[in-house]
Amino acid sequence: MAQTTIRFSEAEIRIGDHTARVSDIIAESPGILYIKGPNGSGKTILLKAIAGLDEINEISYKGIEVEPGNTRKWFVPQEPWLITLGDTGYDELWLISRNDHAPLTSVQLVKRVLDKKIGYMSYGERKILEIIKAHNIMSELVCFDEPYSGLDEKYVELAKKIIEDLSGRILVVVATNKENSYPEGREARVMARQLIDKIDPPPPIATNGEIVIENLVVKRGRKQIELEELRLRSGEAVTIIGPNGSGKTSTLLAIAGALKYKGRIEIKGKTGFVPDDTLLVSPGVTLRDVVGNLCRHEKECAKKSFFTLRELGVEGGDKPYVALSDGQRRLTLLIPQLFSGRSVLLLDSWLEGIDSMRRNVIYDLINQYLEGGGVVITTLPRGEELGVVEGLPSPYD
Repeated sequence: MAQTTIRFSEAEIRIGDHTARVSDIIAESPGILYIKGPNGSGKTILLKAIAGLDEINEISYKGIEVEPGNTRKWFVPQEPWLITLGDTGYDELWLISRNDHAPLTSVQLVKRVLDKKIGYMSYGERKILEIIKAHNIMSELVCFDEPYSGLDEKYVELAKKIIEDLSGRILVVVATNKENSYPEGREARVMARQLIDKIDPPPPIATNGEIVIENLVVKRGRKQIELEELRLRSGEAVTIIGPNGSGKTSTLLAIAGALKYKGRIEIKGKTGFVPDDTLLVSPGVTLRDVVGNLCRHEKECAKKSFFTLRELGVEGGDKPYVALSDGQRRLTLLIPQLFSGRSVLLLDSWLEGIDSMRRNVIYDLINQYLEGGGVVITTLPRGEELGVVEGLPSPYD
């Protein structure tokens, strides 16, 4: 197998009038190259350029070389692929893989994912399936976009083992906005317009909310999720914690009225929801469409939302929603709901995919929303079983 080389030399990514520059570096197989930068700086676009994926017309690159030109490549997106070929994880692996690495598929945690029907997998389980598939594909270069986001501790460790194993054989490229807790490797940075030091968005608008949940039972496939009691008054927040597949998202969907359930759920006021999978929104819409719909086409809400999004580095009302980074999509779904007078916010995966500078801003906004009488339920992929803890998690959790 020929050695694979990536070279950035005075490299630039241009997105319309926006230019991002990449630090000069050469990376060779075997090994890991990390691409780091804030939300919206162009990490995902750069990763797709390396992987040879086509992008929308307004994007161009220069100074990026992958040698040899016929290198076999594979791309693992931050959001799991919406379309799969198999019924179970094993079906998917068999249909898409050209090679089977027995040591990996002998790991008990991997077997548990592969045995499961894909339609019943949680976001994190679908994501780890994509990482398993990358291990079994006969590629010379694999690109991972935020591979550890949305995973609980056990799956993070599994993902690290898979990536380390791959990096011992081939060249692996990882795009991330985080600064630590990764296997050792080389680093390239994407330099774009930085977030201004002082952001002063308008205060959120909340009406007094309340939630009462008693003897909740939600069924998802063969899994049954139970929540005995949860009562939240105006200004209160809780976090539902549990490992991937434990039922966090199903619980939120039941509270939002999107899944059938048994038991009692009473909600005072209107409910807002930010899903874990931000690509569930129709791919044909623009940023302006999303903000308008979430604001119920109320002009003052839209005005405040666009101002705050611009302050957070999310610009271009006519830009396709799917062209935004995952962190930008999460902000686009959240911000309008803070200005639309909702009483209850359900935030799946809390601040996942949002870089540290923006996390602090969102943390402050959510606390202001609570002070205004709103109610917030968030989720985090932690622990060994489903549980509930009081209050908001730290923005660094």
